[in-house]
Amino acid sequence: MRIIVTSAAPPWPLHNGCRLHCYELCRRLARRHELLYVAERPAEEPLPAFNFECRVAQGGRLLSDPVDLAAEGLSANRWERFFGINLEYTRDLVHLTRTWRPDVVIGVAPQSLAPLARIENVPTICDLVDDEALHRLLELLFGVGMSKWRDLKTFLAALLYQRGHYRQIDAITVVSRRDQRFAQFFAPAGRVHYIPHGVDCAHYAPANTTEDDNRIVFWGGLDFGPNISAVRFFAERVWPLLRRRRPGMRWWILGKGNPPQLRHLRGIGGIDWVGHVPDIRPYIAEAAVVVVPMRTGAGIKNKIMEGWAMGKAVLCTPHAVGSLPARHGENTWIARAPRAQANGLLSLSKDRAMRAAIGRAARQTAETHCSWEGAATRLDNLCFTLAGTGVRRDGGASSRPVHKSGSALPRLEQIGSPRD
Repeated sequence: MRIIVTSAAPPWPLHNGCRLHCYELCRRLARRHELLYVAERPAEEPLPAFNFECRVAQGGRLLSDPVDLAAEGLSANRWERFFGINLEYTRDLVHLTRTWRPDVVIGVAPQSLAPLARIENVPTICDLVDDEALHRLLELLFGVGMSKWRDLKTFLAALLYQRGHYRQIDAITVVSRRDQRFAQFFAPAGRVHYIPHGVDCAHYAPANTTEDDNRIVFWGGLDFGPNISAVRFFAERVWPLLRRRRPGMRWWILGKGNPPQLRHLRGIGGIDWVGHVPDIRPYIAEAAVVVVPMRTGAGIKNKIMEGWAMGKAVLCTPHAVGSLPARHGENTWIARAPRAQANGLLSLSKDRAMRAAIGRAARQTAETHCSWEGAATRLDNLCFTLAGTGVRRDGGASSRPVHKSGSALPRLEQIGSPRD
């Protein structure tokens, strides 16, 4: 098959879950199909040699021909304007689709809904990754944002934007059952599909490092609302309980960002604000416990799977677990209330044998249930289903010939990456 994938930016550098998601799935799809990746804006760093073609818009344009949006009948609705949808990029993507003639077009993240809705005669998939409307709702209810009015306005805009486009998209994919249930309230029946994340178990492998019983670790983008909420909640509600009973305990916080809501944490005893590091694995390896105290956020938590893959004891909230196959006391320690989290951490920090047993079960869970190959196969099957039946939103059959699985396609070599 020929597949176009469009996203806001290239899948590099791998500083957030969405880019990791794009990178891992696209490089696997590109081993099986001819894949063209199209990005609206450039990356912050030079790109590596992908095993697929990557075209990046210049100044928001993919093509160099003159454009007259009014003459072509292109205009943005209220919610598209709210989220800053680039109509020139949208128009160029539609034209590129007509000339490149893909069998399927996949848009990544909710922002891709607007361009996908304008593509005709080609099956379209919106890979939401995380449902933006659900994410905004949870931030409104439980987050620590600077303005609840702004959170409410953004939630309503996201909900109306997504719901307004769902009927124009052939399939919608999400990475958790919770997101799937939420999206199904607003999407046509049968169009929302669950395709979970994976983890690279070869890259995140157990290390031969002595654990520090008094060390815990959290990592994630520190400019991301759910991570801000989690770190602040843990620092203000759990950390004091823990330090009173174990004064020598220390906590590494890793990740990019310096939000004003968290700056006061630098003066709290025992908290080591490390910031961005090129490789998080040495910190994970040395820590006794990985903490994932999420209270908000949609999607799935890569940090749990990465901790599992490294054979670590992970303490997390029920919200953080989501759709992951976590079992309390077997492969994960699950605690909701601040005192329950503090008690769990004290038990884990004191009992190396229990930590080791949970870590071994966690590693086995990651190897068995958290496969990027499995996720790519699910997405591949969905592409074949749509392309093979010539599905169109109006219910008719596509007149464009479809490349079947037996078609001769160039075999592209796998690339290496920092996460291999």
